[in-house]
Amino acid sequence: MKPVPLLLLSLLPTLPLAAQEPDPKLAEINDAAAFLAGEELPNRPDHPLTQTAAWRGHVSQFGKSFASHHERVLSPMAEWSATEVTPAQPPGATVRYLFSGPDILHAFHLFPTAGTFILCGLEPVGVAPDISALNEGNVSLALAEVRNALGEIIQLSFFRTKDMKEDLQFATFQGTTPLMMVFLAKSGQYVKELEFFVLKKDGTLAAQGLDPKGANGVRLVFSPRRLDQPKTLYYFSSDLSDGGFDKTGFGAWIEGQPKGSSYLKAASCLMHGSWFSKARNHLLAHSHQIIQDDSGIPWRHFNPEVWNATLYGVYTGPIDLFKDAYQPDLVAAYRRGSQPLPFGTGYKWRKGESNLMCFVLKDLPAVPAPSPAEEEPASPADAPATPPAE
Repeated sequence: MKPVPLLLLSLLPTLPLAAQEPDPKLAEINDAAAFLAGEELPNRPDHPLTQTAAWRGHVSQFGKSFASHHERVLSPMAEWSATEVTPAQPPGATVRYLFSGPDILHAFHLFPTAGTFILCGLEPVGVAPDISALNEGNVSLALAEVRNALGEIIQLSFFRTKDMKEDLQFATFQGTTPLMMVFLAKSGQYVKELEFFVLKKDGTLAAQGLDPKGANGVRLVFSPRRLDQPKTLYYFSSDLSDGGFDKTGFGAWIEGQPKGSSYLKAASCLMHGSWFSKARNHLLAHSHQIIQDDSGIPWRHFNPEVWNATLYGVYTGPIDLFKDAYQPDLVAAYRRGSQPLPFGTGYKWRKGESNLMCFVLKDLPAVPAPSPAEEEPASPADAPATPPAE
């Protein structure tokens, strides 16, 4: 068994183990997520489907792809975050990641000390994975769907919206929820709570437990299984355009959430125009820092009297699909100087071709010093492990 690097866990406090017994239904859901992720099932490691050639092949294929992405992107991203992102964010802070799709993976590694992640995209919430729905006749297809749905983000670091829509529509386990749970399982996390809900137009949430019917939102509370380090993940399937931001209730709900960090990656340059001004203005008004690539909020919207800007990587212009979003002022800013970016990200996903920008408020609230418990690293015995590729 090859242990995953302890960098993420070492940033978090080691707290007493949770005393309560796991919910049987959540145990099944976590086993399903681990199975789809190619990880050892936490509650029933001897499940018959783990003896199938389809699963053994999935462990090998998906494991190799994920290990490569971890080495190329996730590990250097977490190390970079420790000096460039984390110092401006108090432990347990909120992270807004709009236009995200199900990409909790990169947010989790970029903001390892965050307490709450708010993700939003057009992709449907879907259902929780159910291992009882799998058998020797359909397991090969289900595992292939996981590799297909997540293959692009593992290779390129972002989802293509059109491809994601098709992948989620025809998958055995539909929607973003199973994919987010796969990412969490690959990151050594265990879902302690799962709740689907309906976002109402007044911005309130109507909870409906594990029933996904009609849901346009989901809440997951997760941590390493044997540690009490809870983090909360919200995902909303909602229209972020000016016509939908308030009408759907999302604007009212997110206005009530604490200020914190924001993350924008492969955001289709939507906030470069006027149709997404409400989402753009919300992030500018409710963020202590914004980490983004050039597809996020245009350079011209960051008032230099309000924001300190640090540029990383290179910017030579957008990809051809978004050629109208070329920013000559950002080119000039990069010519004045930038720092290295040790990993690839965004549409220009190759290392050495990517960019990230870090905007931090000049009147940033003081970040409290960590308590002694928060400085204590997690035990190596509690580190997640990944089955070796065959």
